[in-house]
Amino acid sequence: MAKHQFHGRICETILTEYFLRLNYYVYTPLAANGPIDLIAVHKVTHKTILLDAKKDRIRLQKNRVSPTRVHRTRSEVQKKLGVRIAYVDFDTREVYIVPPIK
Repeated sequence: MAKHQFHGRICETILTEYFLRLNYYVYTPLAANGPIDLIAVHKVTHKTILLDAKKDRIRLQKNRVSPTRVHRTRSEVQKKLGVRIAYVDFDTREVYIVPPIK
């Protein structure tokens, strides 16, 4: 397994834990290659969230005061399905979801 795949799996695991703690059922698709990494269904409201997990990366720029997050573009299929991008900080285990969950 390549290093980026290894980090991706760890990010998916952190994201799974994050949603389990928020009282969601969490499912992973059987197919490894697809537009969705995780499906989260709230145990009470049954709200379903489709997620694509990404390792969070910060860009430091000389002309900016503060660092900026490297945002990934959703594919057309992800847009049609309503998939959200979940940026997972590999070190701090923080999760940042775009578009945010209300």
